Amino acid sequence: MRRGVAAIGLCSWDRFIVTDGYPGPGEYAIVRQQIEQAGGTTGNTCHALSQLGIDVMLASVVGDDPEGTALIESLQTAGCDTSAIAIRSGEHSDSGIIVVSGPPGQRDRTIYWIQGVKPLIGDSLPVDRMLEHQWVLVDVDDPRLRAFFLDLPAHRSPRTKLFGTMTYLVEMPDGTGWQHALRFDAMTGNERELRALLGVHSLDEAIARVQHDLVASACQVVFLSRGPNGAIAIRATGVHAAPAITVDVIDTTGAGDAFAAGCLWGLLDRAGDDEILRRANALGGLSCRALGARASLPTIEQINDHLTAIRTPQ
Repeated sequence: MRRGVAAIGLCSWDRFIVTDGYPGPGEYAIVRQQIEQAGGTTGNTCHALSQLGIDVMLASVVGDDPEGTALIESLQTAGCDTSAIAIRSGEHSDSGIIVVSGPPGQRDRTIYWIQGVKPLIGDSLPVDRMLEHQWVLVDVDDPRLRAFFLDLPAHRSPRTKLFGTMTYLVEMPDGTGWQHALRFDAMTGNERELRALLGVHSLDEAIARVQHDLVASACQVVFLSRGPNGAIAIRATGVHAAPAITVDVIDTTGAGDAFAAGCLWGLLDRAGDDEILRRANALGGLSCRALGARASLPTIEQINDHLTAIRTPQ
């Protein structure tokens, strides 16, 4: 089995607009900055992992447009295996318009999702190649495709572990999303997503429910990002917490994707929860230093220097 990550999910082309504030009905706002760059939740996580020197393979779909070409080239430059990214003729790549508004340090984001091609049940996928990896990241919005992958390791590759995100699970009705979550070996998301999945109002309620449900499930741990409040790892036997790092925040787009990359990095090394949270918080925090999900992702040298500094007593 290869020490690495295979992933299936979205690649998306991001277009950013920065304004001083968000206009009200009938008002206008002056655009201060515009940029475009590769993005998408799964693509961002794979880019971050590849930049750390980890063996990463991404299965996804793009259109036969300039954005699709740029999405593939961006991942290839980072070192990601893109041989499983299909190009769908006559269709457009997934994209988004992201409006970043407000003064630095207090900025908010509004995302307009222009849905394009994406992985769906029935697509031709290199399943056997994906299951050769130690961890498989499943980050798709098609519930049937997610269920397909949840059934695979037990039948085809029992040693392969599944890592899930909450991003699209919150859209599933009647508690189905949480039932999907419990079938992964490890999960990640943010506090808002977890409370929505469980239908509870407080973090304490959410933690208690997670610990109760993990006892009889495949899932062993839930890594929860809490932004400036740090992060926690929830297991049936206990909860570990770690503080956020101090950083001048420019844009939080993709911070959760970078956090997921840090969790996977730690899991690959079989690190303890404290170390996994340190890596995840560092990657998530450092990704916020520039506009766009990938603009300030650290290299392996930069992240190791940062982690060494925070581990060394002052």
